[in-house]
Amino acid sequence: MDLNTIIIGLIITAVIVVPIAYIQWSQKIEKKKTKTAFINNAKQNKIQVSHMDFWGTYYGIGLDSQKNVLVYSKKTEENPVWLSVNLNTIKTCYIDTVTQHIKTKTANKVETERLNLVLKTKHAQDTVVLEFYNVDVNFEMTTEHPLLQKWQNLITAALTTSKMAA
Repeated sequence: MDLNTIIIGLIITAVIVVPIAYIQWSQKIEKKKTKTAFINNAKQNKIQVSHMDFWGTYYGIGLDSQKNVLVYSKKTEENPVWLSVNLNTIKTCYIDTVTQHIKTKTANKVETERLNLVLKTKHAQDTVVLEFYNVDVNFEMTTEHPLLQKWQNLITAALTTSKMAA
């Protein structure tokens, strides 16, 4: 191999590898900022998070088992969300999947647009919707389904415990 071929190979490799490495590095930094902001918000609100999960670049959820409070955040530049929900005011919890049917020439396809965890309050028809996946925010679904199921189970268990204590 001559020197020109090696240089061209290195340049092509750099053109491919550097942007991918930069994207992953910037996502890692953004996830760390999201986690730090989540923990700081919880501390400011005097919430001791005993269980917490982070997914995607923007989402975080946690539970203060002592106070029976759920905290949720979605940190985007356009519309940051921070919620704390007293689970003693919640009656039920369920998963809501919003899909879109796409019809092509060869097949019908169902695409998931959003995955939400819906908390129905004890008062009238009030609900709290916690977004776990949105196709407009994350183009690919990864760990959202098992995470959603985990949190539905955690919240349902917390609701059962609070009903028994009452």
